[in-house]
Amino acid sequence: MDLFRQIDRDHLERCKTIHAEFADRWRLGERAIIARHRSEIAAVLGAASALVIAGGHVASLLNRMKLFDVIGLAAGKPVVAWSAGAMVLTDRIVLFHDYPPYGKAIAQVLDAGFGLAPGLVVLPDPVRRIRMDDRLGIARFAQRMGPSTAVAMGQGAQVTFDGGRVLRASADRLDRTGEVERGWAG
Repeated sequence: MDLFRQIDRDHLERCKTIHAEFADRWRLGERAIIARHRSEIAAVLGAASALVIAGGHVASLLNRMKLFDVIGLAAGKPVVAWSAGAMVLTDRIVLFHDYPPYGKAIAQVLDAGFGLAPGLVVLPDPVRRIRMDDRLGIARFAQRMGPSTAVAMGQGAQVTFDGGRVLRASADRLDRTGEVERGWAG
């Protein structure tokens, strides 16, 4: 398990390094077209009470939000997110599926997220993606993600953060013993 965790940490560090090198080299924010779009987004967010991030393709969502500095432009505003939108708010985005249409069901760390919900691994749509009765699989996944908390966020689940810490929650926490703590409160 320690080896898996080390591989995950190494992968995240490589992602961060590559992103930083790319940003330094290409300075996307200085490009006219990007600056114009960021300005438009800033105007919309300036008039908004909160930033709402829906789901979708998590890699595309993360990429576009970074490209246009959406989190930076929304600084100080409440953020409401679900599905892939919630995944990008964590400090690491984990792809998972116990019922893949092809290939093996091996969870993969995709990239670093924005870190607004640190210490949390968000697993949306658990009914279709997680074998909640697979105690061994749940235990392996939760142990690998440690010390982060893996939460299955089905319909109606919520986790409220403030200043990087959980204030309250209502979700299913995957425990390192293989148990699923229904109604985890944070």
